Amino acid sequence: MYARCSTNPDCGCLPFSSVDGQSGICAYLHLNPSKLRTCNTNNYYCDQLNTMCVHHPSLSMSRLLCYPTGMTSLDMCPPFVQNLTTQPSTTTPIPLAELCANVSWTKQGVTVAGSTYIGTALNQLRNPTSFVLDSKTNTLYIADYGNARMVTWELGAKNGSLVFGGNGVGNRTDQLGWISGMVQDPNDGSLIICDGTNRRIVRWSQHSNTSEILINNLYCGSLALDNQGLLYISEYDDHRVSRWILGKNLTHDGIVAGNNGKGNRLDQLHNPLGLFVDHKQDIYIADYSNNRVVKWIKDAKEGIVSRELHYPRTVRVTQSGNIYSIDGYYNRIVRWTPEDTTTGTIIIGEKQYTLSQPHDIAFDENGNVFVLNYGSGRVDRFDINKSICL
Repeated sequence: MYARCSTNPDCGCLPFSSVDGQSGICAYLHLNPSKLRTCNTNNYYCDQLNTMCVHHPSLSMSRLLCYPTGMTSLDMCPPFVQNLTTQPSTTTPIPLAELCANVSWTKQGVTVAGSTYIGTALNQLRNPTSFVLDSKTNTLYIADYGNARMVTWELGAKNGSLVFGGNGVGNRTDQLGWISGMVQDPNDGSLIICDGTNRRIVRWSQHSNTSEILINNLYCGSLALDNQGLLYISEYDDHRVSRWILGKNLTHDGIVAGNNGKGNRLDQLHNPLGLFVDHKQDIYIADYSNNRVVKWIKDAKEGIVSRELHYPRTVRVTQSGNIYSIDGYYNRIVRWTPEDTTTGTIIIGEKQYTLSQPHDIAFDENGNVFVLNYGSGRVDRFDINKSICL
């Protein structure tokens, strides 16, 4: 009845209620159905915290059940393949392992997208805000806000290619506003886009070259995907992080951080932006207006202040627990090791004018760092220095 998904024979794949059995989640199967609530069949919504709406025919043929996410953990249902140390994110997976504790990067970057001057031509960018690095195709997807367009840029190419937009800033489906974050759906390669100023989430399909609105009336700060394929959205002006089930549509799966009003308490957020979700489904949040990066352990009621810095825009975390974030005030990229709880190490931007209003970062599979510069209209690559690790 249930597809095998784990080395634990008591686990199986429960179909999501919103995608007609074409997608699901690996979960422990043997719960008491009388203890489970019924989810709303109109929008597949569960109002109970930390639950998701699923089909579970052996427990109930007639009801859609709000199933506790605690029954889906990797500890309870270990996957057949244990290589789950990376996950899709707003850009690209962090390299599987650190080369060494003192790994460094070149001080001067190489421009891989954009040119010396900002502009409107396809070899130029103008105030780009977010990007995705597709390591499989060596392609950048860039939200070129100043030109109201999305472009692709193959690494090594002199010019980009128009994906969609270019029709002025607006709220039609062929127009864009301020793009504050993007992720690439690993299932079909489509882009899920935070169109912040238009208060909507948009999906663009590269196969059909069409876009559709998934959610309206939500000011999205950023997006992230976990290793179960669940989507996380930082809700900038609602000061919280929500989780959603990906399918033909997006299905709300609860609030996982914040939702206690704007503030600086540990159970509050203030204009959250960048997100990262690790293999334990712990969430790292760039809590922008609180000048901190917060770690919100799965199912926790409040966060832990991981690090403090000025106006963080994005956050990335490696398998070994190193945290990378943009210090928006000082135009630099900072790394903290698990042992370093104070100032961190400046890895890029130690010299003035190296970066120009950095808005987003990504790592390729070799550990090179890509930085999107809003001010100069460029994406620069900083190559990893492996010699210190030899």
